[in-house]
Amino acid sequence: GGGMSALEAQMLSQQKSHIKHRFADVDEKGTTLCKFMCQTYWATQFQAVRKAFLGDDDDNGYVASLSVARAWNAQGGKSGAVFLKSADGRFVVKQITRTELQMFLDYAPAYFEYISKAFFHNMETVLCKVVGVYTIGYQNRVTGKRYMEQVVVMQNLFHERVITRVFDLKGSARSRYVQVDDEDGSGSGSGDKGRVLLDDNFMEFTEGRPLPLHDRAKEYFNKAVLNDTLFLSIINVVDYSILVGMDEEKNELVVGIIDYMRQYDIIKRMERMGKSVGMIAGQAEPTIIQPPAYRNRFQQAMQRYFMMVPDKWTWCLGRSEERAPQNHQQGNNNNNNNNNNNN
Repeated sequence: GGGMSALEAQMLSQQKSHIKHRFADVDEKGTTLCKFMCQTYWATQFQAVRKAFLGDDDDNGYVASLSVARAWNAQGGKSGAVFLKSADGRFVVKQITRTELQMFLDYAPAYFEYISKAFFHNMETVLCKVVGVYTIGYQNRVTGKRYMEQVVVMQNLFHERVITRVFDLKGSARSRYVQVDDEDGSGSGSGDKGRVLLDDNFMEFTEGRPLPLHDRAKEYFNKAVLNDTLFLSIINVVDYSILVGMDEEKNELVVGIIDYMRQYDIIKRMERMGKSVGMIAGQAEPTIIQPPAYRNRFQQAMQRYFMMVPDKWTWCLGRSEERAPQNHQQGNNNNNNNNNNNN
């Protein structure tokens, strides 16, 4: 088509727009009680991402969502990270380290360029969308308490869904298993609701067989995994996983690639210095493998975990002009319903 839309141009702007906003609580005498600071990174570009994703003309809805956020115990909790969920369930706020923030800020232009292909050029992706990155802090003048944290705001993949089981999959060579209190280890026990399960629980749940996906969903999923893992490999990121939620009401899988803020060389350097990278035993590789190797292993695992089952369109898969309507990513058989239908 013709030229680029204004929104796409805004998303692809190379201009750094980090905005620091300060405000304070004062009492009736005008004495400062508490000072607050919020630094917004890549503000212009993220505003475009939110507009494309949410379809809102301004950020009022986004601000309203974030203004009521509650602590949320996202289990499978890597490194004891702190999570919040907006009260309306649309967003997840995750605390990240300064190192992770720095990494993301460095590759942010690549992220905006990549995600714009999904929004404006129908590229297949299952990357969980990051919609804002901030440093927030306060200094309480009364108690003397100071606080500073870095956070990333992401879409909540499971918004408005009834998810009965969640798996966090990496295709790791090491054992990744969560002890659960039901007989078959598949996380259906009463005490395990909401428990995030890992690769080996997944194999146990499927009894070693791949999960069937309709072929058009599988085709989309394959392309998305190829695209996303290539992108992450190019920006040197490892240690990501794919979150798979089972929506048993709609009989759908909801998936998204998460935790993509770790760059190989930085983790490697920290490892050499003997620093913990904030990982629980069994959550990370004993030695971190390089991005292309991580990508290959991840892709092979996806092939093992999910397989195509024929549906009524299979016979014409090769002849695309006879193919069913293309809006299948919102259809009944997709694994990532969150993709293009601005929720």
